[in-house]
Amino acid sequence: MIDENLLQRLGGIATTHQLRAAGASSPELAAAVADGRLHRLRNGIYVAPSAPPLAVAAVTARGRLSCVSAARTYGLWSGTDTRLHLQHPPNARAGPAVAAVRHWLPTEHEEQLWRVTFADCLRSVARCADRETAIAVFDTSISAGLTTPLAIPRILEGQPARVTSLAALARPGSESGVESLVRQRLHALGHLVEQQVHVPGVGRVDMRVDGVLFLEIDGFAFHSDRRSFERDRARDAVLARQGSARLRVSAAQVMEDWPTVLASIRSLLRPAALP
Repeated sequence: MIDENLLQRLGGIATTHQLRAAGASSPELAAAVADGRLHRLRNGIYVAPSAPPLAVAAVTARGRLSCVSAARTYGLWSGTDTRLHLQHPPNARAGPAVAAVRHWLPTEHEEQLWRVTFADCLRSVARCADRETAIAVFDTSISAGLTTPLAIPRILEGQPARVTSLAALARPGSESGVESLVRQRLHALGHLVEQQVHVPGVGRVDMRVDGVLFLEIDGFAFHSDRRSFERDRARDAVLARQGSARLRVSAAQVMEDWPTVLASIRSLLRPAALP
């Protein structure tokens, strides 16, 4: 019998050995292919119809999703790089040609055939992605509970110095990649940035800049319902009654018009610095 739970755990792609070890016989595998429950991708590898297309593309190319492509599947920030990133063991033979960024690196064992391990994902991001994106991936992995600030240096051990140095820049508190980008950019300009600050009567606020400006960053899919919209208007009203400087910006504004966002932040900070 075909173990559906196993297939789901493996992302819809499994080897003959994995399926046989879970109890499937050769006739059952043949029957599953005949009735469309499985597709034989190549000798020894079966794919369920539910398998993600990118996962199938990676295995077809005899690689695994890596770098930001893998980060996306782990629910992490993946920046604006939409290219397909694949990792292959050194000296391995790549499969059919696909448009991809290839990483020829030692690959940890992972029962899922289509993506690298979480640790390999962080290592490949640190080696390939730009500095800002790599740190945002680290930050969101901490917030997701997949790692800790102390674990990241261990994961990056043995990597080039420019890679290991990034570990010290990871911070908890960024609940989205865009929040991490804002933190990084303001910190680089010399601003003090506190994240997830609790404000009495308001709750947690994304950031407090230089101790005076409360900054909220609405996500790409924010305010999909009226309740969340009204809740944030109420939070803004409480901050206003408290006399706090405040600014709410969208993720799109940060990504597409950072100079205007920065100018707004500076204009609100300037009066607070005056005697």
